[in-house]
Amino acid sequence: MQTDEPELIARSIARDHEAYAELVNRYKNAVYHHCFAIVRDEDAAEDLAQATFIAAYYHLAKYDPRFRLATWLFKIGTNKALTYLKRAAREVQADDSLIASIAATTPQPHESAVERELHAAVARLRPRYRAAISLYYWQGLSLQEVALTMGSPVGSVKVWVKRAKEQLRKELS
Repeated sequence: MQTDEPELIARSIARDHEAYAELVNRYKNAVYHHCFAIVRDEDAAEDLAQATFIAAYYHLAKYDPRFRLATWLFKIGTNKALTYLKRAAREVQADDSLIASIAATTPQPHESAVERELHAAVARLRPRYRAAISLYYWQGLSLQEVALTMGSPVGSVKVWVKRAKEQLRKELS
């Protein structure tokens, strides 16, 4: 029998580590894949997902239960991934080889050639576009949830998704 989420959250706030471990198990793959979609680096995505859950643990009392826990976790992960990319971009000035590692995509063995090409094209998008595409298409969030997660107006998210799709169409045609 699966424990309901509000109970797990309450127990986690009370520092029940087993309850929090169950929440992590429920969302770890989705958070990892979302971070990976933004940074396109497996090791960095794993570190960012872990940092997301650590931050969430210490700030769980601030979680607003009116929203889905997944949305809140994606927001934390998005912020961490974008911060990571900003730091990496500053380091690029000192080390041009980092550009290749940030932009590189790691093909997954189960992906078809078309999926690999799509993921490679998405990896070349601007970070905000990548985040919007990941949240909207790959994580299944609504535009309103994407806006909440990214801390941006819904109109901006719509524009980012539209522009990302236009760039992808041009690149993949």
